[in-house]
Amino acid sequence: MILMTSSSHEEGVERQWAILTKEFIGDNNGKLTGLKVVDITWGINKQGKMGFEEIAGTERVIPCELALLAIGFVGAEKGGIVEELKIELDERGNIKTQNYQSTQESIFAAGDMRRGQSLVVWAISEGREAARAVDTWLTGSSNLEAKDESFIHLTEEEEA
Repeated sequence: MILMTSSSHEEGVERQWAILTKEFIGDNNGKLTGLKVVDITWGINKQGKMGFEEIAGTERVIPCELALLAIGFVGAEKGGIVEELKIELDERGNIKTQNYQSTQESIFAAGDMRRGQSLVVWAISEGREAARAVDTWLTGSSNLEAKDESFIHLTEEEEA
């Protein structure tokens, strides 16, 4: 197995493997402040079946202000976090959005949760567009490329 280094790793991102998120931690205002995690191991459990087991004594809280959930298509669950955060669904049962922002100001959705089950290329496109929307929301603008923009700008004569 070859682990490739990307620009995010060059900027200081650490890879951490075999970690289970147990809980989202928030402050009294409902803002995310951390993730409670525990290290896990894969192998034969006490019942003789393959599975993950938590490693005792490894539970800790990682500071966190933003969590992006990439879990594949499971549909927008009507209860749980969607209901707790009072996120509205559209007529098809997907997260209702405008420019990838849900009906809750600081919560964004993309991919299957926003448009329904689709191809992975759509998930990639949606993820990029959602990242641009989040960047714009956080900073007021974005230098990230949009799918409807191009780095090549031609005059009308050049296009003809």
